[in-house]
Amino acid sequence: MNKILICAVPFSDNLGDGVIAASLAHIAGLKYPDAKVEFLDIAGRAGFQEENLRGGGAFELFAKLPSLLRSLIVFLYCLKGYFLAWRKNWKAAVSDADLVVIGGGQLFCDVALNFPSKLYFLSRLLRGKRVVVVSVGVTGKWSFWGRFLVKRFMENARPVFYATRDQDSANNLHAHFRVPRSSIRVVPDPALVCADAFAEELSPEKNWDIGICVSSLDALVMNSEYANSNSTESAKFFAALADALRARGNRVLYFTNGASEDNKVLSEISSESGALKSGFFVPRHPDELVSLISACSCVVAHRLHANIVAYSLNIPSVGMNWDKKVESFFELTKRKRYLFDLSPRIEKLEESVLGALNEKTPDRQTLELLKREVVAGIHALI
Repeated sequence: MNKILICAVPFSDNLGDGVIAASLAHIAGLKYPDAKVEFLDIAGRAGFQEENLRGGGAFELFAKLPSLLRSLIVFLYCLKGYFLAWRKNWKAAVSDADLVVIGGGQLFCDVALNFPSKLYFLSRLLRGKRVVVVSVGVTGKWSFWGRFLVKRFMENARPVFYATRDQDSANNLHAHFRVPRSSIRVVPDPALVCADAFAEELSPEKNWDIGICVSSLDALVMNSEYANSNSTESAKFFAALADALRARGNRVLYFTNGASEDNKVLSEISSESGALKSGFFVPRHPDELVSLISACSCVVAHRLHANIVAYSLNIPSVGMNWDKKVESFFELTKRKRYLFDLSPRIEKLEESVLGALNEKTPDRQTLELLKREVVAGIHALI
């Protein structure tokens, strides 16, 4: 094995995707220490901090458009990107790859045809290559055109293995794309081993009692597969939680996963009077995200990979549920008691956060079992 190409969104501003990619590369390196591991970002990015429209007014306008029009705009954008730039760069990256890994993350989802379009265009270059789908999330909500494009991806790429990150995703892959159940394995999220992949970036000190991962609740609802998700005003919600925790004498850090829409909410909070009583941090690279979480004694977050990173680092986290993938993770790790709805009452959330902060006997055994399961499962596929 000379070259492994990992295709996902490793340079996404949502840095959880970068944590997944680095963790996958770490796992691949354990089996093939002499192989070169490279990344291909199917959104056409070549590095971090590239501009996107999600954090500004254009995103708010886009979100209000009819779903069919949003899908058309996204497909045409991907079509343009593919023929003007992506095709040439992707073809060069794929040409000498011995193995193409698609995953992990929620790549099999249909939000305005975003990933279905990108997967389809990538698949045009994968014919004849050895392709495996690893630890992907598969949503349960699909449009006709989303299913059509992903089916074309499968026909072109012809993956030799499929692995989803949870059983619900496996069920969705079978139900929507008729992949035989016997051909689908369940391999948990690669980021569960991020403590090993980012060992040199971990903070030796616990500088913060509680890290609050700020999110745009409106953006989460738009991407949710739950039919009845309702959001509250994001900045006020997180500020109220921080105020309650500070009043109990805790050192509070606000941070984000790096997503532009989340950073906008964080900026709104930091501009308010009294904001200097807390810390604020916007990570720009995956190692910064892992490092700042490692400096917290407890984390509270909606974002899946803020919770996964904390869990990998043996840091208790309290989650807020906006999508099935978050619920599945807390079920997998046997921590459902620390999962709330999208915007719970501050008093109940505060009580749970303080309970998690004082947790004296974290379940290391489940974590170690899951880490071994991830490594063994991915090694079997590659």
